[in-house]
Amino acid sequence: MRRRRYIKKKPINKKVRNATTCRKDGIQFKSKLELYTYTKLKQNKLGGEYEKHKFNLLEKFEFKNKSYEKHKKKGSYVYGELSRKIRGITYTPDFVNEKDRWIIECKGYANDQFPLRWKLFKKMINKNNLNFDLYLPTNKTQVDETIRIINIKKNGFDK
Repeated sequence: MRRRRYIKKKPINKKVRNATTCRKDGIQFKSKLELYTYTKLKQNKLGGEYEKHKFNLLEKFEFKNKSYEKHKKKGSYVYGELSRKIRGITYTPDFVNEKDRWIIECKGYANDQFPLRWKLFKKMINKNNLNFDLYLPTNKTQVDETIRIINIKKNGFDK
């Protein structure tokens, strides 16, 4: 009888498609693009806190009417009356610099929720008169361009 060998697989990042988690300076990044951005920000002495700020896009609320939907109950899906308590929606951008008023969201591959969440985030920024510049780089070239733009805005010239 042949024994099966179990190979320990590298942990995968289930929240971010095709992302490899990385660690630097005691910080766990969800993707190589986030690590690259962190390194570039540090090299250029631009600061920016990694995933420290959480923004509330939609407050939790209670639905007053009845709602019948497919939902999970005891491990399997059923169709029936759903709870009236609706969870809120929050958003945590990758890098925030409150002093220089910019936010960077690194997005290699966006999931199906991201476009709507990003629009809600922009609306919340407008509604609350938060004066932040938003950057959404999707590759290293765009990260470099983002850093260049931030340097010009901060210092008046490109480093």
